[in-house]
Amino acid sequence: MLRVQGLSCFRGGRALLRDVSLSVEAGEFVALLGPNGAGKSTLLKHAAGVLPAPRGTIFLNGADRTRLDPREAARLVAYVPQSREPDVPFAAREVVAQARYPYLSTWRLSSREDRARVDAAMKRVGAADLSDRVFSTLSGGEQQKVLIAAALAQDAKLFLVDEPTTFLDPPFQEEIFEILSDLRRREGLALLVATHEVNRALLAADRIAALRGGEIVREGPPDSIANEEALEEIYGARFLFARHPVTGRLLIVPRAERRP
Repeated sequence: MLRVQGLSCFRGGRALLRDVSLSVEAGEFVALLGPNGAGKSTLLKHAAGVLPAPRGTIFLNGADRTRLDPREAARLVAYVPQSREPDVPFAAREVVAQARYPYLSTWRLSSREDRARVDAAMKRVGAADLSDRVFSTLSGGEQQKVLIAAALAQDAKLFLVDEPTTFLDPPFQEEIFEILSDLRRREGLALLVATHEVNRALLAADRIAALRGGEIVREGPPDSIANEEALEEIYGARFLFARHPVTGRLLIVPRAERRP
C-alpha cells in the first residue's frame, strides 16, 4: 500500500529525516512513536505529498508517487493533519464535501452519490449532528471527527493521521482511537498514525515504528516495544510499568527523571 524508501530531509543544515524506510500494508495499523521533533509529522507530510521528497522515493500501490496525477494519488491516500484551522468559515459538512475533489472535474460536478458519500462518512464517525455547524466553532475533538469523516469521504484506502488526540480530553482520545480502529476493522483501511499516546498505540496497532532524531530506531510488533530498554532508546526517558487493576491491561507511565 505504502512504501517509503531511503527518505532524507534537511532544513537549515539539520537532518529532519535520515534514510527512513517504512512500509504499510493493506489493512494494517502502524503507529509512529517518538519524542517531539523526532520527524513523525515530517514523514507523514512527505508520504502524503504535502511536502516534496528531496531525497528518497515514496511508492503508493507500487507506483512512484511523483509519477501519479494528484487526483489519482488522492484516491489512494488521505491525510488527516494535526493542526486545527481557527478561521475556517465553512460548515462541517462543506469541509467533508471538499474531500470529494479527486472525483470532480469541470465536466463532473458534485452528484447525488457524492452527497450520499459525505452523509455516510459523517454518520460513520458520529459527526452527523455537526453537519451545519461552522467548523471553527467546533471543539478539538469534534473537529477531529470531521477531519476523519473527510478522509473517509475521500474513499482512500490509506489514512495518514498526524497526532489525532493532541489537546483532547481522555474521553475524546479514547473515542478517536476507537473510530480509527473500527474503520480499520470494518472498512479494511490501512493506517499510519503518529501519536504520543504510547498505551493506546500498543493496544491498537499491528506494528510500531519509532523515530528519534529523524531515524527509525525501533520497529516491530507492539510487544517488542513494551519494555524499558526500547522505550528508553526511543524517548531518552525511563518508564514505569503496571497493570490496570480492573482490565489487567499494561500501563506505561514516564518517570520524572530523564536519561543524561
